[in-house]
Amino acid sequence: MSIPSAPAGVIRGTVRDAAGAPVAGARVALTGGPVPVPDIAAVTGGDGRFALTAPAAGTYTLVCRGDGGTATARVRVPAAAAARPAEVRVELRPT
Repeated sequence: MSIPSAPAGVIRGTVRDAAGAPVAGARVALTGGPVPVPDIAAVTGGDGRFALTAPAAGTYTLVCRGDGGTATARVRVPAAAAARPAEVRVELRPT
């Protein structure tokens, strides 16, 4: 039997439109990382904020989709992320 390892940290951010307003209801998902990231996603709240659990330290690719467009971002989660969660700000741009 294997015991799952603890997550490396949390990626937090705010999705904003081109004018800087928060985007509610945008879907933010991890699409790549140092380990497989099957269906790790969140929907932004009314304030545009989200949080995703990073299963391991390393660089992750995020994709955001909302009414205002689609955007991608890359964020690095350090090995000591549990003490200082990774933070990322993602802005949606019209496509």
